[in-house]
Amino acid sequence: MAIIRRWAAAGLAGGALSGAADAACAVIRGVGGLSFAKAVRLIALDASVLAVVGLLAGALVGAVAAARLQGSSAARWRRLPEVALALVVTPLLIYDARAIFAGHQAAAVPGHQVISAALVIVGLVASLLLGAAYRRWLEASPGAHGRWLLLLGVAAVAHAVNLTVLVRLYTWFHATLALVTVVLTILALRLRMNIVVPGRRSRWAFAGAVLLAVVACWASLAALPRSQILRFAAYERTAIVGRLLGLAPPSLRGTTVAATDRGAAAVRNDRRLPDGPHRPNANLLIITVDALRADHLGAYGYRRPITPHLDALAGRATRFARAYTQAPHTSFSVASLLTGKYFATLARVAPGQFHEPVPSVMRTYGWRTAAFYPPAVFFIDGEKLQAYADSNFGFEYVKFEYLEAERRVDQVIHYYDDVKPAKSFVWVHFFEPHEPYVTHAGFDLGNGDIDRYDSEIAYVDNAVGRLLAYIDTRRPNTVVVLAADHGEEFDEHGGRYHGTSLYEEQLHVPLLIAVPGVAPAVIANQVQLVDVTPTLLNLVNIPVPVRMRGTDLGPWLARPPAAADRLPPAFAEVDDRRAVILGSEKLICDMRGGFCAYYDLAQDPGERQNLADARPDRVGALRAILDRWLDEGMTLEPSAAKNSPAGDSEPPPRAIERGRLNDVAAAGDLSVLLASNASLELRREAARLLATLPAQPPTAAALNQAATDPDPAVAAWASIGAARLGDASARARVQASLSQPIADPGQRVRGALALLSIGDRSGLSLLGQTLSPCEDVALCRDVVEALGRSGDARAVPFLIRALPEVQNRRETVVALGQLGPVGGHAARDALLDRLESDEYVPVRIEAARALVRLGDAKVAPALERAAGRETEPTVAAAARQAAQKLAESAKRRR
Repeated sequence: MAIIRRWAAAGLAGGALSGAADAACAVIRGVGGLSFAKAVRLIALDASVLAVVGLLAGALVGAVAAARLQGSSAARWRRLPEVALALVVTPLLIYDARAIFAGHQAAAVPGHQVISAALVIVGLVASLLLGAAYRRWLEASPGAHGRWLLLLGVAAVAHAVNLTVLVRLYTWFHATLALVTVVLTILALRLRMNIVVPGRRSRWAFAGAVLLAVVACWASLAALPRSQILRFAAYERTAIVGRLLGLAPPSLRGTTVAATDRGAAAVRNDRRLPDGPHRPNANLLIITVDALRADHLGAYGYRRPITPHLDALAGRATRFARAYTQAPHTSFSVASLLTGKYFATLARVAPGQFHEPVPSVMRTYGWRTAAFYPPAVFFIDGEKLQAYADSNFGFEYVKFEYLEAERRVDQVIHYYDDVKPAKSFVWVHFFEPHEPYVTHAGFDLGNGDIDRYDSEIAYVDNAVGRLLAYIDTRRPNTVVVLAADHGEEFDEHGGRYHGTSLYEEQLHVPLLIAVPGVAPAVIANQVQLVDVTPTLLNLVNIPVPVRMRGTDLGPWLARPPAAADRLPPAFAEVDDRRAVILGSEKLICDMRGGFCAYYDLAQDPGERQNLADARPDRVGALRAILDRWLDEGMTLEPSAAKNSPAGDSEPPPRAIERGRLNDVAAAGDLSVLLASNASLELRREAARLLATLPAQPPTAAALNQAATDPDPAVAAWASIGAARLGDASARARVQASLSQPIADPGQRVRGALALLSIGDRSGLSLLGQTLSPCEDVALCRDVVEALGRSGDARAVPFLIRALPEVQNRRETVVALGQLGPVGGHAARDALLDRLESDEYVPVRIEAARALVRLGDAKVAPALERAAGRETEPTVAAAARQAAQKLAESAKRRR
């Protein structure tokens, strides 16, 4: 029993120390809105959860030692570390050795069972050697020699790496670092403490510590769903416990927030708005600049004088100080602007539906239409925008190609001079300053990424200035709109570029509307790009289609303008997160994770102070507005209702709508729908959504029952969901389905993903083939991440072939590194190529880190050379750090 207590106490103390340090680092780094009391609760949560986990692990090791010592000499105790490490790795070794030969072709290799056994033996020998090294330390009076400090220092370094990498972008890599941190901390404290429990007092102290940890863990987990800020801090800011909590039952995550009465969500104001200006025969010109942050224009407060022409336009226009894009992706942003609809939502709830773009409306009323834009407009989810790609958004004159800004202006001027339209509607999209950023001649501002980004802005500003000068001279009766499709992030919230968050740096865009004869003004409150289309239609006296959801900004173009507080909320979304902005308030909800963050932009423009717990009344009100907005999307779209399984006229149940939007809170209602007497099509979609949402134990009963449904589609999807939750018979059915022809190929992929999530690699080859080519970006991302977690060498060639896919390239690099040494030379060479030649900074940084995880010390010189040639400081630092780690690792092995 003494040995069990020693190891259990070491696990308890080591886990508690790791958890407390993890939470303390999060608090020190800053979790805005976290009060002192909640900071203490966060530390208690992290410390108690990891303490219990460490206690169980330590007790298991101690039990093994005690069993070996019974009736034996003390000499046999000396082998405990080797036995402990072997105990941990043996299940993994057995699993990996068997999985290598899980495929049909590999299973046909003669003697593969013998090869598997040999691999297990080799792995066990390696683990015993590593354990022996720890044993020698354990026997050498570690307290006197301070070796425990070395282990603790290595654990601290692992945790520091965990905190310094772009956590939001590199999720899976950190799971390994988190495990290393906890294990090394436990081993270090075991060396230092050399716990012996000689008396009753020590035993009672140990028992009290165990009781305290268990009670604290239970109380902390029970309270977690009741606090938005605690859940946000635990899931988003901690480096260790957040990943462990991700494995917990969804009931611990709670619901996002209780919305207030929906009837009160829309504040009515019967005061009449002023009529806006009207220019019935005006030309319309929309200029969009890719990735242009609002705060990099002088008119919006930027101190670097790089936008004199745009600032001059702002000086004679109505400047909307807080304009928001509907999605930080060019594709959905532009589609929203040109259709007057929230396109990212519609692409999910009504995929493939065509919504009439504004150029088609303008042509009906006699305007000539022209568009000048690059193929990048259809870069994200191109299949959902295929109808617009085929029709060029309804424009009649089109130049669809990549072209630098000056030549693009030449094209537009040529159109005006050659076609000479009496009334024109023209849209021109400048691709600069999209990454990768380059320095333009005459605009050299430095070598840093922001310097090059500003150089691109200055270059575009100069080109736009030439176009505006032409318009002012030759076509003065032109309404000019200047906007951006999205912003750009430079590490403000741990990310780069765009398309990854709903924070201001990615959402806040410039919006200038210059109407001839209308004096300049500044409108302080929120507007959206989706408002541009109805505004222009009303300006030229064209009726606005009833299904357009934007707001006519005409009253705010009037002089004097309408009150800013009369503007409706703005909405935005990316992946499974959605935001609503009203006045200075902003709510961002993670629909899949089940929590919201609330920010007061007036007091906290950098979005550092999450006030979700401090202002639950406002969180509830904003969530009600967000819910109402989501519901209206289907109400106003008959075509979306037709796409639903409920029929041509009846809109789908709210659970189906929310399930399509990956709202985890819909799972309970979906399971009820699945077990009900609803129509077959509704039950089919309910089963499919439950199989794709995060696995949730409360849905197991409904899925298990539906897995034997007479309808093959319902049974197949329900089996996938049930297999993820551990149903053995469902797992067998999913395994069998992988080799059967199925009308829906996505079903087979989801089945293979479900099997892989429970350790069954029989569908790994099918998953790999899904990536070439990738037709569903989100699904391919799930596949890439699953292959990285698989630890299977067969995943390497599939991932390498997927590297040219830009949208998931960063995740693919992470996955190659996550495979570790099994990646071999092929993964090493592919990662070196990305480090040396990839155009994206985050990809190059992650390639350097991934090379460390492969563990091949021979690449250290190549990393040093890459660091020497690198022009981006952050990449050079990552490469040097990677080379140093590999060199140190090689020295330790020698």
